Amino acid sequence: MKQENSFKKTAVICIIVGVVAVAALIAFLIVRNGAKPVVEPLIKYTVSEKTNDSDGEESKVLVFTDENGKSLSVDGEDYMANLAQDRFIIVKNLELVYFQNEEMLPLSKNCISCTISNDGSLVGYIEPNSSEKPYVGTLYTYNTITDEKEQICDTCFVSMTGRIQISPSGDTVAYVKDYNENDYTYDCCYYNGKKETVIGQNRDILAISDNAEYIYYAIEDPEAYTSVFAVYTKDKGEVILDEAAKNRMYLNKDYSECVYYMGDDDEKLYISRKGSEGVLYKENAAELDTSSLVPHVNAVLDFDTFE
Repeated sequence: MKQENSFKKTAVICIIVGVVAVAALIAFLIVRNGAKPVVEPLIKYTVSEKTNDSDGEESKVLVFTDENGKSLSVDGEDYMANLAQDRFIIVKNLELVYFQNEEMLPLSKNCISCTISNDGSLVGYIEPNSSEKPYVGTLYTYNTITDEKEQICDTCFVSMTGRIQISPSGDTVAYVKDYNENDYTYDCCYYNGKKETVIGQNRDILAISDNAEYIYYAIEDPEAYTSVFAVYTKDKGEVILDEAAKNRMYLNKDYSECVYYMGDDDEKLYISRKGSEGVLYKENAAELDTSSLVPHVNAVLDFDTFE
């Protein structure tokens, strides 16, 4: 009987060790294949602003208040949130800080462009390479889940219209680079963690979905000072949505749908679904529910689809 019990205990131990080994192998394979870590929910905040008057100088303060009413004041000129409003980036005097769970992590002392993904897992920012050309810099990303920093491109161009774009889950980063001062041209690219893809010249990417399935951009004509609003998908190619782009649009959560104003018309809204041509969506733009908007680089509504 003692031998039998001993055998049973040994068998149980072997099974447990086997299960642990299999789990470890699965975890290793997931990491090796580049699967995205889970984005766990953190403390959710609402943000308000106030002005401090210290020694005769006014300064802007951001007040982060959690769901229990606890508040934390942070010096900052501007901020951006993920859709869950539990991860933030804060900018003051070109200094960039990442904020979550009452903790702040300095990312850059000289940031000229920045953004955060919808899920808050990735922050992108550009630092100028020199004071002679402050509009040319190096693009970095910071993974808020793994605490990893990566250099993406060292010839990024920052203009009034072109800025960094990150897909909703942070798997793709879009940017412009290699500005030619004589021809006024630049390349528009995206990076998906493995390679860089150039999609064309003088196309300011306004939004890009996961896996670059949907790319919204303005086709710029720097000499005529005009731009055209378009969407690109692999199956439909480039589809023009507006001949006079004003960059006024709303996106659903996965960027497969885009609701936008046409030209200077402030009354009507049009919609493009899955890279299709735009059709009339609402005669009265005021009927669109925008209550789920958060301060983000794009106007993303917390909708799976626009009804």
